[in-house]
Amino acid sequence: MHRLVIRSLLLILLASAACMAQENMVRVGVAIMENYAGRSVSGIVERDRLVKAINQLKPDKKTHLKVEAIPLNGSNSDDLGDEAKQKNCQYVVYTRLTELRSATDPYQHQAGTIETNPNSQWNSQNGRTQVVDPEYRATVDYKLVEVKSNSAVSGAPFSTQQNTSNEIDTVSVIMDRIALQVADQIKKGTPAMRE
Repeated sequence: MHRLVIRSLLLILLASAACMAQENMVRVGVAIMENYAGRSVSGIVERDRLVKAINQLKPDKKTHLKVEAIPLNGSNSDDLGDEAKQKNCQYVVYTRLTELRSATDPYQHQAGTIETNPNSQWNSQNGRTQVVDPEYRATVDYKLVEVKSNSAVSGAPFSTQQNTSNEIDTVSVIMDRIALQVADQIKKGTPAMRE
């Protein structure tokens, strides 16, 4: 009898802990990245990269809030409204690759861009060096939207310039930064921004 009571109490404690964990979880849907850069970077691969990066983040130490990312099957709000609601997402993050170029491509500065590698310069003007160790510059715009109100919570363009083996790795660096920004904004509970 005593063991039965202890087992019952343990089951109740485990069930209540599971409910509390769900209460402290926010679901964010991640749309397929739109690619306006004219280079072959898969929007699905980068969406999956962002989902993985968000899901690897630890819960907030104070609030114990965990952000869970869910992949969505569209790239804009027209495609995703119902799907985000069906998957119980409180937020959706949209991304758009607007710039991806190598050292030989012309530069076009975008106002308001958050530089993740500020004051970067191309390592070499020598074409042979760039073939061995290529550099890429990328810019990704993101927008975090609250599903209930369909209003933007945060958003900004992020840029970086990296020595990477391929252009996809450069975009992935930015997706990791966006994951941190999205989680931070959700944990802050930022009110909707004015568009």
